[in-house]
Amino acid sequence: MTDALLLVADDRTVLDAIGAQFDHLGYAVWREAKGAAAVATFRHTRADVVLLDLSRPDGSGLAVLERLRRVGAAVIVLTAQGDREGAVEAMMLGAENVLTKPVDMVLLAAAIARAAEKARLSRENARLLARVHEIERPTGRRYHAHTLSEVERKHIERTLRHHGGNRTHAALELGISRATLINKIKAYSLNL
Repeated sequence: MTDALLLVADDRTVLDAIGAQFDHLGYAVWREAKGAAAVATFRHTRADVVLLDLSRPDGSGLAVLERLRRVGAAVIVLTAQGDREGAVEAMMLGAENVLTKPVDMVLLAAAIARAAEKARLSRENARLLARVHEIERPTGRRYHAHTLSEVERKHIERTLRHHGGNRTHAALELGISRATLINKIKAYSLNL
C-alpha cells in the first residue's frame, strides 16, 4: 500500500520541490496552499501524514494545525529557523515532529516515513480491535473474552489457509514481513 502525503504551504516552490521529492520516493502526494482546503483534502484523502509549513502570510499556521489535529491528521510541522515559540506551541497542539527550514530532505523523509508507519500501525490496531469486538459480540451465551493473541492466531491461520500455506502471500495480506509471519507461526505453533 502506498503511503499518502498531504503538503500544505503557501509557497508554490516549496510545494513543488518537496512534492517532487516525495513523488519520486513513491508517495501519493497532494498539495494545498490554503488551510481550509488542506482540511477538506485531508478529510477526503485521509493522507497518512500532513506536512504543514507553519509560516503563513496571515499567521494562521497554528490554527490550521489545530484544525488538522481535530480531524485526526498526523502532522509534521516546518518552522522558520529561530521560531522557538511556534515550535513549542506546535508540539503542544500535537504535532508529530517539528523541523526547521531550510529542511534537510533526508531528515524530512525519515520523519515522514516514521509518521506514516505509526499511522499504519494505528489503523491496524483499530481494525484488530473492531474484529475483537465483532468476535466478542454477546450471543446470549456466557461471555468469553478472547485475548489479542487468540484473535491474531486465528487470523493468521485463516489467512495462511486462504493462501494455501503460501507464507509470502499471507504476509503481504497481513501487512507484515515474511520473517515476522514465520516468527508468529513458530510462536503460535501453527502446523499448516
